[in-house]
This record gives sequence, structure tokens and C-alpha cells, in this order.
Amino acid sequence: MDAKARARTTFSTQDHLEVRDIVDDLIVTKTGTVAMIIQTSAINFDLLAEYEQDSKVYAFAGLLNSLNFHIQILIRTKRVDISNYVDYLKSQEHNTMSEGLRKQLQIYTQFVQNLIIQNDVLDKNFFLVIPYNPAGEIPVSKIFPSKKEKKETERYQQIKQEQLIEKAKIFLSPKRDHMLKQLARMGLVGHQLTTKELITELYTIYNPDDEFNIR
Repeated sequence: MDAKARARTTFSTQDHLEVRDIVDDLIVTKTGTVAMIIQTSAINFDLLAEYEQDSKVYAFAGLLNSLNFHIQILIRTKRVDISNYVDYLKSQEHNTMSEGLRKQLQIYTQFVQNLIIQNDVLDKNFFLVIPYNPAGEIPVSKIFPSKKEKKETERYQQIKQEQLIEKAKIFLSPKRDHMLKQLARMGLVGHQLTTKELITELYTIYNPDDEFNIR
């Protein structure tokens, strides 16, 4: 293996990521773009009555029509291992309870076991990404630009990070407040991810089989 080949193998995973830093609850990319992430709750649309579905659709249309800035809707799905939950249910059978309640517990435990066997248990998380670019607002798809676009934004990378973050906060804070109000109109609860939450989410995306805890 020559020197160039060895050099290529010494790069860490972080060298291939677009994220430069996470600070003050914001993601800073290597091109100088800053992104705020809002996590939101969800609604089981199929369980709503028809008039409730219509209400949600109109509220979502109102949200889209109210936007004068770019957003990205991100849905992250991952498989969940609930075998520990089954073990917990089985352990509860040894507690003092009526025979009727014990029978119901056994039925429910069997139901959960069958659910695991027949289906993947999935956990879904919903996020809204609001970007800020010091060069001017650009489509969300440009948050991760091509090589040519990277060169065009190199001069913006020289901006001191402190100045960039302050400008981003001024730009993004009212957008965040607007989105939270619109989500509330739809019956959803949203919150801006903190620095710790952002680190955890990014780690989970790139290491789906690992558990990661931050204190």
C-alpha cells in the first residue's frame, strides 16, 4: 500500500459528513449553512373521523400557504426491539392479582409476542428542518451542495462562527415560533432540538445498531 492509499484510509467518518459543528442548538455545515431542527408529534390520521381529517388537511394547507421560507420535512424510521417489554409482562404474572386480571395479562402478552413474530415494530420520528444560508435563502436541497456549489460558498466559510450563529438565530427564531404556532393549530406539539438531542439523533442515524446516551 503506497503513501497516498494509506492517507486515504486514515480519514475518519466525520471527514465525510457535512456537519462542521453543533452549537447553541443549531447545526453548522462545512459550507457555512446553519439549520434548526424542530421535532413534532404525530397523529394517526386513519383513526380520525372524516370531519376531523378534513380539519387536519385544511390546517396543513394553511401551514404550507403561510410559509415564505424553505423547510424540509424529515421522517426517520427505525426498528424497535421490545423483547424486554415481553419479559417484563411475563414477570408481572407472579404478582398478586385476580385470576381474571392474570388471564387478561397472559392474553395481552401473547398478543405482543405474536406482533413481534409477524411484524417489524417500528418507531417513527418526525422533524422539520429550517435552513439559514448567509449567502441568501436557498432551496433546502442545497444544504448539501455539489462540489461546484461548495467552491461558490467558500468565501462564506470565513465568517467567524460566533457571528454566523448570531445571524442565524435572528433569522431562524421567528421562523421557529411561526412553525410551532402552525403545528399547534393542527393539534401537534413541536419543540426545537437541543444540542444534546441533535448529537444523539445524528449519532443514531449513522450508528443505527448502537445505543448512545449523553449526560
